[in-house]
Amino acid sequence: METIGFSVPQKISEEYVNKITEALQSTSSEKIPQQLMTLLKLYDRFKMDVAVTGDSGSGKSTLINALIGLDHDARGAAPTGVVETTMEPAMYQYPDCPHVRLWDLPGMGTPSFTSKSYVDTINFSLYDMFFVVISERFRENNMLLIDEIHKQKKPFYVIRTKVDNDLRAESRKQNFTETGALTIMRNECLKYVEEKNLHPHIFLVSAHDTQNYEMQNLKDTFEKEASELKREVFSCFLVRMFSGDMKQRTYMHRALQSGKISEKEVLDLRTFCKCFDAAIGTETLMTILEALDHFRLDVAILGETGSGVSTLLNGLMRQRNGAFSSVLAEMPATSPQYPNVRFWAVSGIENIMVNSLEGMEEMLDNFDFYVLTVTEWKKAHHIDLARVVQKLRKKYHFVQTKIDCYLQAQEDLCCSETEIQDGFRAQCAEELQMAKLENSQLFLINSLDRNAFDFVSLESVLGSDLDTIRTSAFAYYVDRIVRNKKQAQSTCQIL
Repeated sequence: METIGFSVPQKISEEYVNKITEALQSTSSEKIPQQLMTLLKLYDRFKMDVAVTGDSGSGKSTLINALIGLDHDARGAAPTGVVETTMEPAMYQYPDCPHVRLWDLPGMGTPSFTSKSYVDTINFSLYDMFFVVISERFRENNMLLIDEIHKQKKPFYVIRTKVDNDLRAESRKQNFTETGALTIMRNECLKYVEEKNLHPHIFLVSAHDTQNYEMQNLKDTFEKEASELKREVFSCFLVRMFSGDMKQRTYMHRALQSGKISEKEVLDLRTFCKCFDAAIGTETLMTILEALDHFRLDVAILGETGSGVSTLLNGLMRQRNGAFSSVLAEMPATSPQYPNVRFWAVSGIENIMVNSLEGMEEMLDNFDFYVLTVTEWKKAHHIDLARVVQKLRKKYHFVQTKIDCYLQAQEDLCCSETEIQDGFRAQCAEELQMAKLENSQLFLINSLDRNAFDFVSLESVLGSDLDTIRTSAFAYYVDRIVRNKKQAQSTCQIL
């Protein structure tokens, strides 16, 4: 997208753009932003239910306690024992993934839950993913579970527990090596799943010795894949919710009962499906969700020449002074602290606004969020900028830079530094109120000292705000690219 002085690259890759525009070509443009926001907000709140299943006594509950970081006798831990302890599915929040819930299922192969009726009794269709827990050796029951999970086309991991016990038993044999014994255990698991042409992750763990073997690898792998798994299972969740088959009512009732979805969200989803039924299939929906995960927000840091735009950017990026010194920089700055966010230093805005206020609005519309730097409140450029941003219906913050210089200039006043700051804030608030911008937030900072004044608060609020606007920014961006595609096609037809 061309702007005055530089260009803003696409926010998602060309591949995503092509797939999304093709899928939504037949959809009314007026419906796209609001309905996409409805879908994406639900996706953000969506809970992925992971069932931990296996034979009774295989160590399912002990594994859950290890995953959630609790001792077996701690409050909130899954009950464990040498006899059957889990009689009803019990839910536990996965600590490092707020959108993941672990379900401790009753064990298979007991009088209460026989192998023959286990799958129907437990109702596997209610869960999104499975951890199949085995111990000591691969059994027929394990393959029955895996066959059913594969039949339902759901992802799963195979987790062999109690490997510390197995190794102690094997160590009595001649020519024992730990590496060799672990290889035999893994190969046994591989043999049975590969016979079915399945290739799940396989982990050899001890729930009591979590520092050794593959417990950490299990956690790291799952947390790394969680976003991709969530996209996959969310798409399947929507299909099951509105499939129209006999099991739909049961599935919806359980989803409502467990807090996976609310009644209002069900109504919102019905509206979404009516609007997009002809346009969106499971594959396209996954593409949209994947594009959201890779969507890049563009944040403009704007100010007059000498207002400290580049120095503020350096501070936010935690770089040394001078790293970004160009006016209207052609390259954005990025930081691991703000994933998938590009920051643009745009200084000298007084020159742009004098020449073309309309051009300024066109340029600003390419960004999703704005930080408006101020050094002198007597000048009106920051007020004019805020009004342009408000007209675009986007969010911004005011940042008073060089507050340390202002305080030094007030040293002759018989007031404390805090009193001077409070007075200055009150004066700024009054000016914003007069300009009808009283809902704006103001941060007083010294860009060269991140620990002073409001810098840490600015970082915290900025991070929160960017997370909040990501969904709406993506929805309106999709709307824009679809509209542009349709206009381009109309122009070609006329020509």
